[in-house]
Amino acid sequence: MSIFDRFKKKNTSGPADSSAPKWPQPPAEDTMCLLLMDRVLEDVAPVAQHLKSVFGSQAAGEIDRGHPRVPAFIATVDGLEFWCSYLPMPIPADTADIPTAAQYSFLLTDEEKQAFTGHRSFWMLAQKGGGTSLEEKRRACWAFSLLCAALLEQEGAVGVHIVNRGGLLVSKRHYLQQRELMENKASTNDEGYFPVPLWVWVYGSYQGKTPVIRTQGLQDFGLPELGFYNPTQFDTGELLDFLYSMSSLQITGRQLYRNAALIPLNEKTEVVCKQDGDVLYFFGA
Repeated sequence: MSIFDRFKKKNTSGPADSSAPKWPQPPAEDTMCLLLMDRVLEDVAPVAQHLKSVFGSQAAGEIDRGHPRVPAFIATVDGLEFWCSYLPMPIPADTADIPTAAQYSFLLTDEEKQAFTGHRSFWMLAQKGGGTSLEEKRRACWAFSLLCAALLEQEGAVGVHIVNRGGLLVSKRHYLQQRELMENKASTNDEGYFPVPLWVWVYGSYQGKTPVIRTQGLQDFGLPELGFYNPTQFDTGELLDFLYSMSSLQITGRQLYRNAALIPLNEKTEVVCKQDGDVLYFFGA
């Protein structure tokens, strides 16, 4: 039995809330992220050349230097075009609150949090119109992950901030670890694998006075966010693993969780799914 099989719904009971959002929904067609640097680059030509060495001679187009301080070029990965522009300044506070996102990121070390907060320049990377369906959104994000990993191989790269409804920060160290897991796989792999930690933020917060741990980013795939409500039986690491595995099942189209479903976590524990707006919370963990 696959490790993912344990998270498939056992049965359902009770009426669904007719006023609640219905899933799946159309994904966000456009995809964007910011790649942070700890220095100001003198020229982006070496970066474009590196992409050509990784993806082939057609991977980076001619550099547009029409703006004196913001060079840009088109990168092509898996037949998809990505607009890559370099800004020699920190990310403006009204664009992204990097210090706050770093503070609440479980997977960053203290040194990585400091590196994100103290970054000096960044790349703005965008793919327009590729996410027309869940399958195409998955393909676009897979290719985007390959592009980001290649850019992170450059000296001075700090990590990636996904521009979506969440505040996900992924360090260079963690990103390249996930890239290794993608080796020899495609977005349509038979394993039901997707690099969820590169696209979905998992964080702890409170629902009123009750602690929850939940995802942010699945809605960009047209899917419900997932979370554990007042968990007491598992530690944070185990809950992260559950949510990443469950998110992967949703993104790869192998499981869609619904209101009132019973989900076995292990041989002793099963949780019930209850919808609260855009989030499906699991009770009983």
